[in-house]
Amino acid sequence: MKKIVRLTERDLTKLVERVVSENERVYGQSEINKLYSDVSGDEDVQLDDSSGELSGKITKKIDIVKDKLKSAMRKKDWNEVAQTLLYLDLKF
Repeated sequence: MKKIVRLTERDLTKLVERVVSENERVYGQSEINKLYSDVSGDEDVQLDDSSGELSGKITKKIDIVKDKLKSAMRKKDWNEVAQTLLYLDLKF
């Protein structure tokens, strides 16, 4: 049986703020945002979540493109090539 719960706007705001702050702590968003302040014109933040937590490092854009294309060729993945072309359009 579903239960109807009434929330005030203030309760809802507090709930949303809590969820957002928990997600930021879990995924390391504040650390990622700090990285972006140190990025120069030919660099970008390369994100990685293979460890289960979001992390990133500052990398030259050309190296990001090379890594993406090498990965696409190894996997023979045209979708990854298309994503790399989109990255080139957006970042260069």
